Amino acid sequence: MKKITILASIAAMLMIATPAESYAQQETGPYIDMNTTVKREVTPDELYLEIIIRESDYKGKKSLEEMQEAMFGALKENRIDIPECLTLKYMGSEVSYTTFTKKIKPKTEATYMLKLYDVAIMQQVIASLEKRQISNIELVQVKFTKENELKREMAVEAMKQAKAEAQTLAGAVGQEVGKAIAISSWMNGGQAQPRTYKSRANTTMEEAIIADDVYPAQAISIGKITYNFIVNVRFELK
Repeated sequence: MKKITILASIAAMLMIATPAESYAQQETGPYIDMNTTVKREVTPDELYLEIIIRESDYKGKKSLEEMQEAMFGALKENRIDIPECLTLKYMGSEVSYTTFTKKIKPKTEATYMLKLYDVAIMQQVIASLEKRQISNIELVQVKFTKENELKREMAVEAMKQAKAEAQTLAGAVGQEVGKAIAISSWMNGGQAQPRTYKSRANTTMEEAIIADDVYPAQAISIGKITYNFIVNVRFELK
C-alpha cells in the first residue's frame, strides 16, 4: 500500500507542474524578431610594402649597400620617417656553386617592410624606388586602424534600423514596439577587396629600365575594406 501511495503522489505532482510550465511560456507575450545588416566600405589607413633588394638582380653592378642607400634616398625624398616606418625583416647571404664549373655565386639580399598611411604617398614612394631600379616591391597588407570605433557606430545604426523596421511592421497590424528583450550581434569582413599593388618583382635592373620605357607609370588603386555588422533583436509587442 505504501508503494501505491508514493506513485499516486508523484503523478499528482506531474499534473500540477504541466499547467505551470504552460503558463510560464504564455508569460513571454507577443514579440517580433528582426535581423538587420549594416554594411560599410572604408579606405585603409595603414599600407605595408615589402621591398626586396638582391645583389643578383644587378649582376654585380650594384652592391647591397649601394641599393640600400638608394632606397633611403627615395624615402627621404618623400619625407618618410625612416626609423618609424621602415623595418628590416630579413638580411642574409649565401654562396652557391654552379654544377660542373664550380663557379662561386654569392647571393646577398635584404627584405624590408615599409609602413605608409596614404595611397598617394605610396605611389610617390614606389615611383621614387623604381626610378632607382628598386622594383621588387609588393603591397602585402592593408589595415583600418579605427575598426573598434567603426564597430560602435555600426552597432547603433543597426539597432536603430531594426527598431524602425519593427515599428513599420507592427504598425501595419495596429501594434506598437516595446523594449528589446534579446539582442545578439557580430561583425565580419575586414578584408580588402582586390586589387592590391605588385611591382615588377624578380626583374633585373636592365629589364626594369626597359619596362619603364615601354610601360608608363599608372595610378595605383587600392581596394576598400568591407565590414558587415549583423544584429538579431527581439522586441516586445504592445
